[in-house]
Amino acid sequence: VAQVASRRPSLVTCGPLVSLPHPSPLLLLSAMTGGTDDGAAQRAVTVVVASKSKPKVQAAKVGFQRLLPEGATLNIEGVEADSGVSAQPVGEETGRGARQRLVAARATEIGSKADFCIAFEGGVEDDPNGRKVCFAVICIQSRDDSYVSEVRSATHSLPPGIEKLLGEGQELGLATDRFFAEQIAAGYGKSTGGTIGALTGGVVDRVEYYAHPTVLALVPFVNSEIYGIRTNPLSRTTSS
Repeated sequence: VAQVASRRPSLVTCGPLVSLPHPSPLLLLSAMTGGTDDGAAQRAVTVVVASKSKPKVQAAKVGFQRLLPEGATLNIEGVEADSGVSAQPVGEETGRGARQRLVAARATEIGSKADFCIAFEGGVEDDPNGRKVCFAVICIQSRDDSYVSEVRSATHSLPPGIEKLLGEGQELGLATDRFFAEQIAAGYGKSTGGTIGALTGGVVDRVEYYAHPTVLALVPFVNSEIYGIRTNPLSRTTSS
């Protein structure tokens, strides 16, 4: 986390979530646009996020942009996708929720045609000492391959006061708002800042917390040849 925190200033100045620069991903799926001066073709990479949560959509945007091929553009859109798990996932339920969101997103009209679908699920679990910790699971799949890249984020601790509220049945985001009520605005816990933003004073926010594992989950797609998966719009090598 310490390594990615230094990039935060560029994140907080990001503009609104808008498609670049085309009206709809549906019009750009698998399209090739005009070439650059050196003859390299430009391509619109389309991504569907298994949520309409602004922090998750923004995190997907940041993560994909970090590995986007030169000359390519990014079109990203969130869709409603049911996790099939509880509002506050615990332990293994977290990964299951991410996988089920991914399947739900891929089943939508735009998800079935997008180059990539990505799902995020945040959860909590007990560490070996019985203390509650927070983490997230990110799943990504490309359109033409059954392979799913699943990555777990960094894990961070939670203060006893938030642990107590979780024990009372509150979701983490709501528990964060209540515990830090005198320091953050209402809704901060489930918005861009999130629990990690409240705990770090904004040094790491929810977008960066999710963006880092997004990059890690994209590693197999960028290196598709050596991972033995199909070539995709992020591939740096050509499959034999």
